[in-house]
Amino acid sequence: MADDRTLPFSQRAYKNYRSEMDDLAAIEERLQTVDQEDREEYREPLAVTERKEVTVELSTGGPADGYKLYFLPSGELVEGYYYFADWFEYEETKLKDEELARVLRVYGFYF
Repeated sequence: MADDRTLPFSQRAYKNYRSEMDDLAAIEERLQTVDQEDREEYREPLAVTERKEVTVELSTGGPADGYKLYFLPSGELVEGYYYFADWFEYEETKLKDEELARVLRVYGFYF
């Protein structure tokens, strides 16, 4: 898909999303008529990453906020975010290492 850099990023992202969903539907339809051995690779993933998400909800509306923490299957914490949401708006701020450590010290016994 051609990338129109004159559009705002959110519109470009949505155009790419719609294009990917259309492509995925087309390949899914094609795969129903092809034997397993004859399947072509479609956008073979560069990687498949498994991680656990832990969400610490501090409030749920008017506004909502909390933390999202991401762990590898080994249990290693890899990153975390503070989120804030209010009336159709949402923003995440990536936590620094010392902030992540603080969140774990305060809320870690819950999970």
